[in-house]
Order: sequence, then C-alpha cells, then structure tokens
Amino acid sequence: MTYRIAMDFAILFLVTGLFLVLVLMRIRTGSIAEEYENRAEALIYEMQKGTADEEQLEDACDFLRVVSKENRETVYLAGEEPGKLALGKWYFIKEKDELQVFVRQKLSVVLYGSECSAEFVFECTQEWNVMRRELIFFSLWYLGVAAAAVFVCYVLVRAVLRPIDEMSRQVSRLNLQNLHKERLNEEGSKAELKELAEGINGMLDRMEQAYDAQKQFVSEASHELRTPITVLQGYSSMLKRWGAEDKEVLAESIDAIESEAKSMQDLVEKLLFLSRHERRKLPFAKERFDMAEVIGELEKEMVYMTSTRNMRCSVCEPVRVYGDKQALKQAIRVFLDNAVKYTEEGDTITLSCRNKNGACEITIEDTGLGMKREDLEGIFGRFFRADTVRGKNIEGHGLGLSIARLIIDGHAGKIAVRTQYTKGSCFTVTIPRQRGV
Repeated sequence: MTYRIAMDFAILFLVTGLFLVLVLMRIRTGSIAEEYENRAEALIYEMQKGTADEEQLEDACDFLRVVSKENRETVYLAGEEPGKLALGKWYFIKEKDELQVFVRQKLSVVLYGSECSAEFVFECTQEWNVMRRELIFFSLWYLGVAAAAVFVCYVLVRAVLRPIDEMSRQVSRLNLQNLHKERLNEEGSKAELKELAEGINGMLDRMEQAYDAQKQFVSEASHELRTPITVLQGYSSMLKRWGAEDKEVLAESIDAIESEAKSMQDLVEKLLFLSRHERRKLPFAKERFDMAEVIGELEKEMVYMTSTRNMRCSVCEPVRVYGDKQALKQAIRVFLDNAVKYTEEGDTITLSCRNKNGACEITIEDTGLGMKREDLEGIFGRFFRADTVRGKNIEGHGLGLSIARLIIDGHAGKIAVRTQYTKGSCFTVTIPRQRGV
C-alpha cells in the first residue's frame, strides 16, 4: 500500500510538472513573439514615414513581403522566406545539426495610398535556445524537488500506515481456531487508529459471541433431537423382534413412534422458525383485526384441550391491532401451552384482553409451579429449562418463549413477567397502538 501511494504521488508530480513546463513554454514563446511584433510595428512606422531604405529593412528582418489587399499584388519583397511552417507562426530549420528558429508576424499597413498586408520573418534562434535552457533547468530542479517530496511522502506514509499494516497482518491470521484469543493491539496507536482497532476488536467480540451462540444452538439442537431418535430406534428394534407376533408391543410401539415423530416435527418447525429469523427472513403479513376475536378462539381451544384445568377469560375487551394475526395467535398460544404444562389438575389459568388507550394488553396468569428469581433472566433463551423442572415429566424443548419474544418484538411489543415459586406466573403482553396506519 505504501509503495502504491508513493507511486501515485510520483505520477501526480510528473503530470503537474509537465503541465507547468507547457505553461512556462507558452508564456516564453508568447513573450518572444510579442518582442518581434513590436519590432515589426517599428519597421512599419519607419516605412510609412519613408525613412526606411531597402538596405535597412533587409538588415532588420530576414524576410519581408508587402501585398496590396486591393489587387493582391506584391508591393515589396526582400529576403528569402525560410522553410516550411512547423507550428503556427514558427519556422524550424535544421542545418548542420543546428536548429534555426524563425518567427513570423503579419500586420496591416497603409503604403503608397493603399491598404496592404505586411509579413515579417525574424530569426530568434538565440532567444529560443535561452528559453530551452531555462526549461531544462526548471525541469531538472522540479524533478529533484519531486523526488525529494516523493521520498518524504513514502517515509511519512510508511510511518503512518505501519500500524494499519500490522492490523492487516493480524486480521489475516484470524480463523475459527484463534478467534477467541487473537485481538488487535490498541496500545501505542494514535487516536484515530486506536478507535479503529477498538471498533475491529468490538466486531471480533460480536463475531465470537455469534459463533459461540451458533455452536451452542447446534449442540443443543442435536441434543434435543438425540432423545426422540433414540426412542424411535428403540421401538423400531422392538418391532423388528416381537412386533409382528405381539399386538400389545405393536400398539405401544406405534403410539410411541407417532408421539416422538410429532415431537421431532414440532422441534424442527421451531428450529426453522428461528433460522428464518437469523437470516432476517421472518415475514409478517400485517393487517388490522380485533384481538378479542383471537382471544375468544384461543379460549375455546384451551377449554377443549385442557378439561383438567380451570380455564377462564376474565376480561375480553375489543381492541383493534395492526399485526400478523396468525403469528400473534401463535405467540399467545405459547404462553397458554406453558401455563398448561406448569400447572396441575385443578389449577386455574386466567386469560384477559384489555384496551389501554388504543394499546392491546393481554395477560396470561396461572396458579402453577411458578419460577425462581434467578430463572427469570434465562426464560427467553433458546433451549432453556429451569432447574426446578428438570427431572419432572414436563414435555418441551425450551424454544417456545424465545419464538414468542421474536414475534412480539416484531410488532414493537413488550413482555412483562411476574412470578412466585410454587404460587404461579403472570405474563403480560402489550402491543402498542400503531398510529398513522
């Protein structure tokens, strides 16, 4: 990078130097032409006064031609016109390895009572050589200054970019094996580079956390899938040995395989849901609907499915909500399913829906197992199971609440939790009023 920047500076200096040489050459040639134009005007003045004889004119210029503008006749001709015109008003003639330079000037003049065009050619080889030496000297001086400037630029850029080069080498050494311990050196860096190093280290920390979370997610998902797969293998082996002859074994195996297959299907669907969220592909088909209708449907479902629980809806106020009806219904069903899982026969589950100044407040309260204070921080994490429920015959994968939170967050909602161990839990979901929709 340092070499490339130095080369860019060198090219910039060369282009600038070439431009300056062309500008100086233009200025000097213009000055030479102006000088001989003044000489031509002085000769015209002498010719008009009649004080300039033929010998004086021949000595003053190398070639002179006066042409009448009326009849195009040559009024006066002296000397021999030099070779071909090379650049505009300039003649270049090379004789014996020496370059002769001439400049031509055309002026209007009134002679002998008629308007004429006078053409003068002067040799300016000496002035041209002086200009060339000046330009060569300037070019050499400029190249020396440019070389020194490029060298200084190279040294300074190398010093400035040394920390960045070191950062680049450190970043190139990063891989999955050393991601947890390899970080950029923030000590000794200047303020701007220190901020850059801190930003990159922060990004690496987030990448490490995301990678660890992914590894943990895969590990936990594999662990959750191992159990139903083991059960399926066990019952399939039992069927292979005795299922054909023993009807009881056959029926038991079919029921177990069906149950575990449904469990695996439920787990895979939840994992796919979370995977779509990770890839930002979680669509919501939002519309306006009455949440009271959804709560009524859920109440009927739960009453039909949980005859051993006291299921009741205390309040069901109509409230218009802008969101994905099926997704929100799925999220609330998660809370209701958990309330059923963590309650026993005869416990009460209360569902309510209130209109809070246009916002929707849904409460799911139970009188079941409840939670300890230390469990509250992790209940929305993936595959989380509290220590108080481990060993109990409670189905679940620990993914429901994390999915419910994603859906509620997708609707800018909030979830509040109140719980007391052995006394029950209360989840309050608030969907804010969407203004301007």
